[in-house]
Amino acid sequence: MKVASNTAAAQAAVAGFANIEVESDGQQVSLGSSNVASMQEGASVANGVLDSISELVSGVKRQAAGVTALATEIEARDKRDAASVGGKR
Repeated sequence: MKVASNTAAAQAAVAGFANIEVESDGQQVSLGSSNVASMQEGASVANGVLDSISELVSGVKRQAAGVTALATEIEARDKRDAASVGGKR
């Protein structure tokens, strides 16, 4: 069995994450003049969830970029190793 790195496979595995978009200025919940405590808390929670989702998407995209960068480094290392032992890649 031959084990080798594959940059194309890594890129394909994370490609879908690059297409995720969250509007940074997404619509925030606004209650106007409501003073009902549960409504105010609900609005606060909803706005917090939007912020958290935006942070999550940013983190996932950073990790996805790291996967492809790492795959590129590993592929280059594998090619050097194969060349040093006379193998082909």
